[in-house]
Amino acid sequence: MKTRTLAVHALVLSGMIGCRQGEIVAGVTDSTFVATMTALSRLNADSSLDSTRRAAARDSLLQSRDLTPVMLERAARALGDDPDRALALWQRIAREAATPAIR
Repeated sequence: MKTRTLAVHALVLSGMIGCRQGEIVAGVTDSTFVATMTALSRLNADSSLDSTRRAAARDSLLQSRDLTPVMLERAARALGDDPDRALALWQRIAREAATPAIR
């Protein structure tokens, strides 16, 4: 019986974790948010780009992922309602942004 209870708890927990990997807001999943914010962080750190080229690169990046600045802002605001999820995503963004991009 104890093993069964433990198995049920593990199943419920894995289901909860799986659900959290869905959309933050319509059109923005956890992985999309992390990948986009990582790419934007790298763009901002690229000293070879002037402000005009940086803005064009940002617009191009968002367009290539079917995103808008408003969608990203909504996702960030929604993460404010789930601080644990937000922390985990920002840690992933920081970790991935610190890793050199493959070109």
